[in-house]
Amino acid sequence: MAPVPELIRYLNGSTKSSLAGRNDVPTLVRSAPAHRLSTHGFEGTLPTLRIAQTQDTDIVPSETTKDASETPKGDAAQDLSGTLVSEPASDSPLIGVRYRAPARLVGAQAHIERPRSAIVLTALSLTLSCLIFPPVNWGLLGYVVLVPWLICVCTAANAKFIYLLSLFLGLGYFGFNIAWLLPVTIPGHLAMCAYYALFFPLAAWPIRHMHQRHGVSVALSTAIVWTAVEYVRSLGDLAFPWLLLGHTQYRFLSVIQIADLVGVYGVTFLVAMVNGWITDLLIQPILIWRSDQIARLPLGTVSLAMVLVGTLAYGWIRSDESAFQPGPRVAVVQHDFPQYVDERAWRTPSDLVFRSYFALGELAAKENPDVIVFPETAMQGYINDQFTDANPAQLEEIRQRRFPFWDRGDMVLLQAESRRLRDAFQSLATSAGVPIILGCSAMEWKPTALPPRAEGYNSSYLLLPGKERPTARYDKNHLVLFGEYVPFRYSYHWLYRWLNSITPWGQQGVEYSLGAGSGFTAFEFASRSQDGRRYRAGTPICYEEIMPYIGREFARTRADTGKGCDMLFAISNDGWFLHSAELEQHLACAVFRAVENRISIARSVNTGASCFVHPNGRIVDRVELTEEWRARLPDVQTALETCLATGNAFQAKSGADAQRFVDYDKALGVLHSSLQPLGKPFMFIHDRLRKLKLNYERASRMATTKALPNTNPGKKELDTLCGQVIDDLDALQRWTSSPGMAPGYRVSQLPVDGRVTLFARWGDWFSQGAVALSGMMILDWILRRIWRKMSTKD
Repeated sequence: MAPVPELIRYLNGSTKSSLAGRNDVPTLVRSAPAHRLSTHGFEGTLPTLRIAQTQDTDIVPSETTKDASETPKGDAAQDLSGTLVSEPASDSPLIGVRYRAPARLVGAQAHIERPRSAIVLTALSLTLSCLIFPPVNWGLLGYVVLVPWLICVCTAANAKFIYLLSLFLGLGYFGFNIAWLLPVTIPGHLAMCAYYALFFPLAAWPIRHMHQRHGVSVALSTAIVWTAVEYVRSLGDLAFPWLLLGHTQYRFLSVIQIADLVGVYGVTFLVAMVNGWITDLLIQPILIWRSDQIARLPLGTVSLAMVLVGTLAYGWIRSDESAFQPGPRVAVVQHDFPQYVDERAWRTPSDLVFRSYFALGELAAKENPDVIVFPETAMQGYINDQFTDANPAQLEEIRQRRFPFWDRGDMVLLQAESRRLRDAFQSLATSAGVPIILGCSAMEWKPTALPPRAEGYNSSYLLLPGKERPTARYDKNHLVLFGEYVPFRYSYHWLYRWLNSITPWGQQGVEYSLGAGSGFTAFEFASRSQDGRRYRAGTPICYEEIMPYIGREFARTRADTGKGCDMLFAISNDGWFLHSAELEQHLACAVFRAVENRISIARSVNTGASCFVHPNGRIVDRVELTEEWRARLPDVQTALETCLATGNAFQAKSGADAQRFVDYDKALGVLHSSLQPLGKPFMFIHDRLRKLKLNYERASRMATTKALPNTNPGKKELDTLCGQVIDDLDALQRWTSSPGMAPGYRVSQLPVDGRVTLFARWGDWFSQGAVALSGMMILDWILRRIWRKMSTKD
């Protein structure tokens, strides 16, 4: 038989980790005849075992008897901690002491001493975290992603080392999953990862404390703390409710229906609780008592069972669509214009973008929708009355503050282009008899503001048939830090100037910061397919779609009209992220806005994913390249390859050989013919290359005329031309493999759900409660530290 001290260490993993420092562990007295024990290959006779725990002392095994029969009854027996505990005088139970039959050990206490083990487990959690979000999108792994890390948090010996590992886990978690930010700003990506990584050790702190000091189920503590942490990082100017644990479940309708009660954070609570419960199974011993008395089930298991059953039952009921009423027919338009912060940004003139979107709008209007929705900043210009009607003095004030490198003629031209853009879409709305939602910018000169300023806005406009100007305008409320504004603009201007200078858009002193809107304007329009029935729609712009409070403010009940709006038209320009996983991650966030408020969403997004989301979170009718258009792409690819071969043949030549320009014009003519069956939305490919070819021709002729000492004049322009052809070939491949990123439109009838949800009424009550409970956990840690210091002094 193995000595008892070794057996105790085997059963408990480490007596120090399981019992030391635990003030609330009661004295455990067991008295039973010797019996056989078999666990993990060990088999022997388990003697009478007595354990008495003293306050805040480590367990130190002492000498034990070899067999229970050798211990004389009535004598004092020394327990494992050195505390003397009297033996009963007979086999009769002691009064007040509960006896149970022997137990069979199924699991043992985990205890991590080696840093290498903690590193391996944390790395496993990091690996899983790279798989639960798009592009891999294995959402079911979300139920186990935290388990290896939680084992370290709860059982590792070195707390400081675990907090450091948690920080690195956070860096990897965000570093990989938001790598799509790197093409826009590398410093911004690093800063975001560093800041949001801090929330991982912040979560580890109370979870570890509650497990080690109070023995609280990890299922409960993890669910509460992780929900609180995700909610806190979703508040304020630095709010980033992205990559929430609940987002991993956006495709599982039965699970996400509880969002109309508790928001997306309630789904996070469920997923985190499962992670904690699995951790409980792995780090705590499971004892199956052979007794006629029913043992109490662990609180974590009971709680998880109730939450899981309640969630699935509620989800099964609420995912039904019987409460939906048919709504308007909505058309969403999508094109594929990537946005760049380098020299590629100027390759596509704004006029080509305008004509391409306008052509898609004309096609969509032929389907007789009730409203057409265009993406955010689909066209460049300022179509608000304050700019289009501004006098020369006002234009000059705007130029000095917003466009210091322009001259007055440029401002007059911008004003004229903005009027042309507005009038074109207004005429489309009138001729087709269809209201249009258009994403565009606004600019106002505010002489009475303190200080006087030219304020820009990211806006959406409602254009109604028969009107000459936009009928309504909504200005984006929640701006993206550094993406749309630089802080300290009107407070610490010296700091603002420095921060502005290190951004990709303000490096030359250009002031690009926008102003925030002051309300949640809903657009009202009539549905001609339903005899003029009127609807109200909110238009969250870009990242406002991921903010729970934005959708809630639009949908919140109004005293005069009931539900604030009937649907959301979410417009965005995700072209900055170059067809990355950001597109699908953004869509996952949108699903929860629909469920939280029981409201349909029509998404119109540059580069995708444009689609419709029903009030139960079901994604339908994605915009994709049609089969007819896809069948025409091989001809376009062949023509582009001819253009590339023709351009590459010029690389070794020098001078302004007229024949080379003729050859390239022929190649462009073939490209034009291959694009004609696709129609106007795709002609920008030809027009853009023709413009770049003219730039190359002009540079070559100018160098030859002036006899400049350049062996290959126009090389830079030729490289740009060939580089654009390569990008266009990549676009064709992308449209074939991922048709959801291609130009197109889709018309669908949106269902209307008149139910006002608890989340829309009460807001973030659930997550705020989690924050309060987490604060109590941290307060308990602080009070214990203070008490310990006071006791030490005494």
